[in-house]
Amino acid sequence: MAEKGFISPPILFGRAQRIALVCLAVVFVLAFALAFARFAGSQRVLSGVSVAGVQLGGNSRDEAERKLRELAQQLALQKLPLELAGKQASTTAAELGLELDVAASTSRALGAARSGGVIGNALTYLRAPFVSTSMPGVVRVDPARFEQALNELEPKLIDDPPFVGGLVIDGGVPRPAPARPGRKIAATEAREACQNALASGRVGAPLQLAAKQESPQLSSASLGRALELAQRLLRGSITLESEQRRLQIEPAELGGLLTTSVQGEELALSIDPTKVDAWLAPRRANLETPARDASFEVSANDEVRVTPSEAGVQLVAVDVARALFEAGRDSHHGSLPLLHEPQPKRTSEQARQLGISKLVSAFTTRHDCCQPRVDNIHRIATLLDGLVVAPGETVSINAVVGPRTQKNGFVLAPSIEDGEMVDSVGGGVSQFATTIFNALFHGGYDIIERQPHTYWFTRYPMGHDATLGFPHPDIVFKNDTTAGLLIKTSFSKTTITVKLYGDNGGRRVSSSVSERRDIVQPVVELLPNRAVAPDEEKVKEGGMIGWSVIASRTVTFPDGTKKEEKRKVTYKPKPRRVEVHPCRIPKGEPGATGEKCPEIEPEPATSDAPEAAAPPQ
Repeated sequence: MAEKGFISPPILFGRAQRIALVCLAVVFVLAFALAFARFAGSQRVLSGVSVAGVQLGGNSRDEAERKLRELAQQLALQKLPLELAGKQASTTAAELGLELDVAASTSRALGAARSGGVIGNALTYLRAPFVSTSMPGVVRVDPARFEQALNELEPKLIDDPPFVGGLVIDGGVPRPAPARPGRKIAATEAREACQNALASGRVGAPLQLAAKQESPQLSSASLGRALELAQRLLRGSITLESEQRRLQIEPAELGGLLTTSVQGEELALSIDPTKVDAWLAPRRANLETPARDASFEVSANDEVRVTPSEAGVQLVAVDVARALFEAGRDSHHGSLPLLHEPQPKRTSEQARQLGISKLVSAFTTRHDCCQPRVDNIHRIATLLDGLVVAPGETVSINAVVGPRTQKNGFVLAPSIEDGEMVDSVGGGVSQFATTIFNALFHGGYDIIERQPHTYWFTRYPMGHDATLGFPHPDIVFKNDTTAGLLIKTSFSKTTITVKLYGDNGGRRVSSSVSERRDIVQPVVELLPNRAVAPDEEKVKEGGMIGWSVIASRTVTFPDGTKKEEKRKVTYKPKPRRVEVHPCRIPKGEPGATGEKCPEIEPEPATSDAPEAAAPPQ
């Protein structure tokens, strides 16, 4: 029975409160579970997580990778200071073979609240808004590069390195150098320190390295064996010979090429290929030869002969070092190792298969002696001499010769530009263009591109001339035969000749040029010259008419079929240039001054004849 004066709370109110609390708890748990499930299924880093000092919380995988990649690039090149017993040196993570692993570091960040059990992950996720989680980055290391970099740094950090023992060679005479103990960088501890610095993202502070004492284990017997071998190698000169090539090295030179290394407890003696390569450098020109392509020689009777190809000959330093070592251990005489490389681009058999067997066509043009243009004619002829065109190949003369420059061997000489005669580098090469065009023309080859001269020159065949400029006009032709085409050039002081050798299959060529038509009279150009009297004129250039012709070519093939070509070639008239007093030039014309010419008074009539007799009465 309840005590008097005490009223117990209604039982229904207490249940409702408990139910409400339970409901709230269930809602909270469900909301948390939903949020955690959404997080667990996402690709986002947990809030508050940083890796190597970079905040990644809330970032997607791609965003996290981008930030860590930028950090990795910075860390790779940032100086990493090292210190050992007061001595300092610096290097970079890249030189040490250390690298921040971006993918693995990103996965480590994404593993927060995902890599443990369900309860543990949930608790980590629940605490995330209130705590920060700092993780080290994942660092990859290349052990070989790290060891090499450490060896290169040791002379800067250690004064007393161990010496494994070896040989000292002075003037070709070897003597032993005993081993001695010394200090080396503690590599394992050094690597761990460098990795930790990189993983934290902080590489600016000096890293304290440790040293360890090391005593070489090289035996005196091993040193004695190496000394005996060195004495045998250096007892006299070593000679290597092959294929009329001879290489000799004296003991003093060979001593500088020897090197020692420790293999276990044995001191190994060898000849350093890198040093041999440097020693060979000034000697290669007399011992090596480049590959020689098969070529063609033509006799005075136009007989074609193949000059055989030859592979190149090279010396490989590693092979020479091995041969010197073996010869030195034995009789001090040995075979010189030759590498027959590179191979020729055109072998003798390939040259014979081209079927270049006879003279197909030839053409010669003449020119005056000893002018600058002649140098250019000879230069372009030299550049094209010996050119071989394969069957079906198309050739551009400009592509083969290149720009006409002084560096390419051409000189200043007169040429036609926009119808005017001007000095230009390479002037005169059109003489060669006309020569090779006619050789191709009469050989029956397919001429794809060719441009005649603006004016006709009497030294060229009318309608069958050609000009060259760079990059245009050009001469482009195709070897449309089944045999190769060999171009041979020759020249004298007054002639240039192009000969074509091959086999055009027996095709015959006939050509013709029509009579002149479409005659155009030259215009008269008045040139001002005050030295000329108003009533006189001085002819500077006589001028020339212009005209057109039809140039034809018929190529008849062995089966009787024909290919007929016709082209209209037009030559412009050359102006007649006359010097006159400026007063003679009409208003508006170049050189006109507007002044009037003085009037010329007629001379009085005078006669020295006797007075006429009076007519007869």
